[in-house]
Amino acid sequence: ILAQVFGSSLQDPRHFRDVLAWARYKMSRGARHVSLQLDYYMSSQFAGIAVALRRGLYDKAGIRLQVLAPCPPGDEAQVVHRGFAGEQGKQLWVGSMEQNTLLPAISAGCKVKAVASMFGRSPLCLAGLPGSRIRELASKGGKMRIAAHVDTVDLLRRILPHAEVLDVPREDKMQSLMRGEVDAVQAYDVMETLKLSRDLGRQPEIVPLEGGVFPEVALGYAQVLFAPNQALKDVDHRETLRSFLEASFQGWRQVMQDPAGAADIVLEMQGDSDHWLNDRQFVEDSTKLCCEYVKRTRSCGDFGIINIDKWKRASSWLEPSGPSPEESLDPTLWKAMDGVVDAHPVAQAVHAETRQLSKEALAQRGRSPKLVVVTVGSAALGRTHPDGARRLQLFAPSDVSWFSKAATGAAVGVEVQEVDLAADTTTQELIAELRRHSDADGLQLMWPLPASIDAAQAYAAIPRSMDVDGAHFRGRPDMVAPTIGTHPPVGCQGIVRVLEDHGVSLEGKHVAVIGRSWLVGQPLSQLLSAKGATVTLMHRSSKNLAELCAAADVVISAAGHPGVLDVSILKTGVVVVNVGTTFKDDDLVPDILPTGDSHPAS
Repeated sequence: ILAQVFGSSLQDPRHFRDVLAWARYKMSRGARHVSLQLDYYMSSQFAGIAVALRRGLYDKAGIRLQVLAPCPPGDEAQVVHRGFAGEQGKQLWVGSMEQNTLLPAISAGCKVKAVASMFGRSPLCLAGLPGSRIRELASKGGKMRIAAHVDTVDLLRRILPHAEVLDVPREDKMQSLMRGEVDAVQAYDVMETLKLSRDLGRQPEIVPLEGGVFPEVALGYAQVLFAPNQALKDVDHRETLRSFLEASFQGWRQVMQDPAGAADIVLEMQGDSDHWLNDRQFVEDSTKLCCEYVKRTRSCGDFGIINIDKWKRASSWLEPSGPSPEESLDPTLWKAMDGVVDAHPVAQAVHAETRQLSKEALAQRGRSPKLVVVTVGSAALGRTHPDGARRLQLFAPSDVSWFSKAATGAAVGVEVQEVDLAADTTTQELIAELRRHSDADGLQLMWPLPASIDAAQAYAAIPRSMDVDGAHFRGRPDMVAPTIGTHPPVGCQGIVRVLEDHGVSLEGKHVAVIGRSWLVGQPLSQLLSAKGATVTLMHRSSKNLAELCAAADVVISAAGHPGVLDVSILKTGVVVVNVGTTFKDDDLVPDILPTGDSHPAS
């Protein structure tokens, strides 16, 4: 009653005397209703939502979720806009669409904005029968007939101006391909291509509509979650939406932890369709593919966060004269903690640079660059590490992961050959293996090595011309004044690149480095000194660690011990870089934990 008399500002938590009073107020309002309009049938594409529903995550958040029946493709924004207005804003409406279909809907007058995204990249692709040569035809501008959904016809005509793009209903699309009526179909590479592979008994030809053959295309995000503009202006609806997103992405986190269990839930909830098979293995495989796209939205440990720069680039390509980013995106509701950033955008820039260099090398030399990675035993972080498979499952997509170097290399045009040797390999056997790869352009020997290996001899066996990882420094830990090889160690070089790309000047700055290993701490100190910084190198047992860090302008922790330093002792404006992380309880815990009340930037 007070809120109705004095306005909605009283509903803001800051107007309550304490957290309990706010909680009692929220509980008194009962369950919050949310209507959800998905852009496809309930299936593995929405496994996170299915899991959150079945396991009561929405109920725990005080949300009563109603999933609406599918509407005609491209009408989702209109349904949400009109539904919210028709109920006079009494309950929240949320929808999901591709960025490439949401922007035209906003241009057409739908008053909605994106707030988060379930997929960090579009799975849109062309699919053709084996041997159809659609990749060659697409890259050379050849004639093709393509069957597509009504909401993607215009997009495909723009990407493939020489092709004949036909508006074909979802249920007829694949049959037209199988009958030979079209050369390719527009498909989603998380479900439809998997179904086509099963039907054919072999892998179809697949061409992603972004990157590769189409390097200039920017499709942005997929399964974008959006809400009405008026709802985003209301304190209660924003709180409800935030709770909905928390439950949804907690659902996706559980999907990644247990894709088989998630597949069982999806199988119970999805109906029959010619787009998928109702068998457990198919649904589990499709769910895993979806997780690869969800992981691309990870930022500072949270899923679903839209990178503003990426949204702007895609919007500019998709709708040059369409809605501005301010009109199409609200980046303030679902975001990383203030003052906390991660290195993902920098890594993406490095990947783009590498792809270009690989392309140039291929043109000049007639082959792709080749890197050989040698691992002895299972102690080094990589695919042989005991945690390797689990970390690959939970965190980075397979084409940008330290735990799947071959796939990561292929994504940037580099051939990566991984050689795994037994832990009882002798020094001479290892050296012989290293010398066997004279055809490679780069050679990386993973650290640590078993104690039985003479590290100095092993690393010295790597030719300087092939040393991509600062091996000639790390192979001589006994040197008093070691010199860095042709290339600095990759981790150290990455740290400096991240600082530079974020505009952090090192000249004259006091930098505290925690961790004195010759893998990171020692070479990093040299690199920072070369940039004009005054470096203090210490370790977690240093008696005056807190005192020295409190006075530093930049603190870099590579200790690999959570809680090595209390962030509250650091001065205002300090830059904190977490290099060390610890894999614990299916999560990566940084050395220095940021807090909601902290002032440093990490």
